[in-house]
Amino acid sequence: MSIAASILNDVLEGVSPARLQRHLEWFATVRRDTGGVGEDAACSYIRDQLWTAGVPVLVHQFESFLSYPISASLDADGVSHSCVTHSFGTSTGAGGVCAGLVHVDGAHLHQAAGQIALVDGLAMPVTILRASRAGCAGLVFANDDRMLHNMIGTTIWGTPGLDQLDRLPSIPVVSVNRDSGVALKALLARGAAPATLTAKVNTGWFRSLLPEVRIPGATDPDTFILLGGHYCAWDVGVTDNATGDACLLEAARVLWQHRARLGRGVRIGWWPGHSHGRYSGSTWYADTFFTDLSQHCVAYQNVDSPGVRNATWYVGRHTCSELEGFCASVIEDVTGQANAPMHRPARAADQSFLANGVPSFSAYPFLPEAHADRRPWTGGSANAWWWHTVDDTLDKADVEILAKDTRLAVTAMMQLANVPLLPLDYVSTGREFESVLQQLHEKASDAFDLQPAIAQARRFIGLAVRLNAARTGVTTDTARSRFNALLLRLGRVLNPAMYSVSGRFHHDPAEWTPMMGTKTDYRLSGLARVAGLQALERRPEQAFLRAQLVRERNRVVTALLDASALIEGSGFVDSLNP
Repeated sequence: MSIAASILNDVLEGVSPARLQRHLEWFATVRRDTGGVGEDAACSYIRDQLWTAGVPVLVHQFESFLSYPISASLDADGVSHSCVTHSFGTSTGAGGVCAGLVHVDGAHLHQAAGQIALVDGLAMPVTILRASRAGCAGLVFANDDRMLHNMIGTTIWGTPGLDQLDRLPSIPVVSVNRDSGVALKALLARGAAPATLTAKVNTGWFRSLLPEVRIPGATDPDTFILLGGHYCAWDVGVTDNATGDACLLEAARVLWQHRARLGRGVRIGWWPGHSHGRYSGSTWYADTFFTDLSQHCVAYQNVDSPGVRNATWYVGRHTCSELEGFCASVIEDVTGQANAPMHRPARAADQSFLANGVPSFSAYPFLPEAHADRRPWTGGSANAWWWHTVDDTLDKADVEILAKDTRLAVTAMMQLANVPLLPLDYVSTGREFESVLQQLHEKASDAFDLQPAIAQARRFIGLAVRLNAARTGVTTDTARSRFNALLLRLGRVLNPAMYSVSGRFHHDPAEWTPMMGTKTDYRLSGLARVAGLQALERRPEQAFLRAQLVRERNRVVTALLDASALIEGSGFVDSLNP
């Protein structure tokens, strides 16, 4: 791209597998609960390793609302079952909750009101919220494997605001493994069964520590790319996310060493509160540095679960359409894999910056589809069965794969820091608006008209095509600066409309567990309910939903109008024929 291959190769040669291995060996011995002694030790290690390498580091300290699952038990008809409880579930006290156990589908939790509901699958935060609101006495999830996966039970993204407290779970929650689930369902097939569920969860305000490296650009010190990943974990969490922490440490060392070769800056953050606060660390950073991110951040790359053994298949996960081409090219350049699949951002993986309009991309290594260790319901560790379990240990990592993944992260940073014109393709973004709107319009049939939004998307596409064509004429430093500023501004207008409902200054709930195989679509989610409008015919709810959809349509139309006006007012397309 913009940086000479010889310079990039010189930088990449500095990535040291031996250093990465030493980092992994240290992390593999330390539990890293956010706000606890493990976090203190990990933060000190990150800080000391950076200082030793001559890299300046900031350590931010703040209070977060966090939750630690401590212990749990489940007794059904006199038989005890091994189980774990989950963050933000409630504690029961020593006597537990005693009630009948009922096997129900997660969509019919009202059938278990006053009883303990048994639901198949992983602990899902939206299911926990629904069970709380349905008046269940407790909730038991039957996992699909022999493993018990640690999970987080709240839908609230980051530390709650005052008006979100009613979304906190109000019931105790546990998970059992597949064998216990089969036994419990067999028991219930013979008739109702009494059960006692106990849970102990420590929820409250805890101090959090967030290490950050800021590497200023040599020619544009204000503009930066954000690189981050979480350093808290379930147990020692080697592949979720000690491998990512080692990657960030090595990337920071190499990029600092070659900082004179960075035109734009790079910031690197180690997020706390990923698992015990649903992304509370990256949310705090997004809120605290909102204006700086809004005005100066080119893109965010999340690093989570690199360097997993046998993980050789790459996916551009959490990648916005405007960065899809860039992400695919970096994956191909570093790994040789062409045409990597691209997944759009979802409510997971510290994606705390989309509401502000900062575009996102990530290059994730997965286990191949047919690999024996792969489980479709897992949300990290390259889809491996040990995700969020005590078995996520040092033997699950591969330092040679981790070195490649680190070179990939460094390559992305070097390219984005030095490309004269940012590789943000808003033709792709406009076409995605048109495509999603058209799909929703067809689902609505005659019940709701999305043609006004579709028309604005098409108009924006035409202007974005002309803007791309104008790139060849942008040759002076002043023009390049103006052109790049325009590209950043377009993202701030379009991405909040595409990926958020609450707007730029708030964080939408995370109403699902981030399994990598999910097909859930979070694009234009404010309009997604248009598909259910016809089903509400002749019901009073239909009118309320229609009013809501009109407002959402207005929001999307306005975003496209504003983005079009930015291009038209920039002067870059004036000399081009429409």
